[in-house]
Amino acid sequence: MKFALRAPTLEQLDELSCTCLVLTAFADERPFRGLTSLVDWRLNGQLSRLLVREFVDAHYQESLLLPVVGRLPFQRILLVGMGRRSDFGAQRFEDICRFVFRSLMGLGIADVAMTLPGLVGREVGLRQAMTGWRRALQEEFPADWLAQLDVTLLESPEVQREIADTLRQLERELQERATAGR
Repeated sequence: MKFALRAPTLEQLDELSCTCLVLTAFADERPFRGLTSLVDWRLNGQLSRLLVREFVDAHYQESLLLPVVGRLPFQRILLVGMGRRSDFGAQRFEDICRFVFRSLMGLGIADVAMTLPGLVGREVGLRQAMTGWRRALQEEFPADWLAQLDVTLLESPEVQREIADTLRQLERELQERATAGR
């Protein structure tokens, strides 16, 4: 069990070595925003072309697994739709986290980079978001998965400062749970 914090920049992404990058998008926000927008730019608009062709529209819990060839240090990108922004709140945040974690487990992926879904602090408070994220992790992953889990959260320096202690505490708790589950 390991957590790391990095800034959501292309430079930081280039330094990572994870199997999968999880990106999220709202169905009613075009163009993409945040990290999804940066990755789309790096991929020469590949994600935007999928929208234009109506291959994907980011409706609630829609997911698309894409291979990554050469432009980013990941094998795959998991793009997850969050539905309409107006429907997004604390429960939807936690449900999206659960959906992402179940998807990763189903794909057999234990090393991942991701942001907290949505704009934490805007629709969902940071403390509330971390509570939901923590609950989703603890309830969706069995003990043997927790032992091998490696998550890099890509968040702003301000958010990193706010969640660093919570992540360290969560890492200890989940490590104890994983050890007890053996």
